[in-house]
Amino acid sequence: MANQITTTNDIPVSAGSSGNIDFANLGPYILTKFIEVLEAALIIIIGLFLIRYAKNYLRKLTVEHEQQKTALNLFEKLITGFLIVISITLALRTVGIDMTLLVSVTILGLSYGLQDIIKNYVAGILIMFKSPFKIGDTIRIKDHTGKVDKIDFQATTLRTFDQKDVTIYNSDVMTQSITNFSRATIRRIDLDVNIGYGSDHIRAFKIFDKILENHPSVLKKPGHKIVFKKFNDNGITFSLRSWVNWPSNTLAIKSDLALQISQTFNEEDIFIPFIKGIESEKDFTLTDKRQARQAENAKNPVFSIDSNSPMPTSGELIDFEELD
Repeated sequence: MANQITTTNDIPVSAGSSGNIDFANLGPYILTKFIEVLEAALIIIIGLFLIRYAKNYLRKLTVEHEQQKTALNLFEKLITGFLIVISITLALRTVGIDMTLLVSVTILGLSYGLQDIIKNYVAGILIMFKSPFKIGDTIRIKDHTGKVDKIDFQATTLRTFDQKDVTIYNSDVMTQSITNFSRATIRRIDLDVNIGYGSDHIRAFKIFDKILENHPSVLKKPGHKIVFKKFNDNGITFSLRSWVNWPSNTLAIKSDLALQISQTFNEEDIFIPFIKGIESEKDFTLTDKRQARQAENAKNPVFSIDSNSPMPTSGELIDFEELD
């Protein structure tokens, strides 16, 4: 009798020239394939069960912000897609169709080609889960400060106080420190004041305390502080530290405090040192007397040199002090 050849994926046939089907081994072959199909179906069922379990688990999570709900929905879709791909790949491999290499190469190629986009999307999901800020918060990222205008899975947009839109990619947001000014109910403002050495510093200290105590925007608790900061070449710098409610116009409050301090110092003869510049109007305005002196000096050889006249000797040089 002719030898029989049995393959894993093909129907067993005789080794003769006719290529007839070997019915003796056909039954075990069909049984094997049926078991493989059952295993593949079982893998699909397990995958569907895992997908359903993951969806139910994610839906039970409690979130506070709308951005977190959006992140959960996207994460749910990613988990579902991942489990579907894995389940189908394992099921096909069970019945003899191995697509592991193809799927691996495809995922690797997409990951390499879209690594920046994937990085931003993953960072966007993490930002929405952690929720370090929400739309409307005033934050500082890198060198940019403004209100959060938009959050998506790729980038975060800030509206600065000079009405500029700054788009920062989420991968950069995750690698930078984030300062959120909207989480606190109060905020400290600092104002540095330089006082000249000839002034009464004790009196200036009392003026600071009185102005901060009576200002309507400065909170009583926590109380304000007036501290020495440093010695300068022309005076001493004090730092005025006070607390105000947030949100509030801190720039307007600092300006109001500065104006009150300046006005009170003028009344109390306490001076703030400054560098005196050139007073052009006083020094360079030509009066009639100066114009006459200028015309007289122009006739002098020192100011007007005639090529036919010899240079004056040292005894003939004009004493400039006498001109004044």
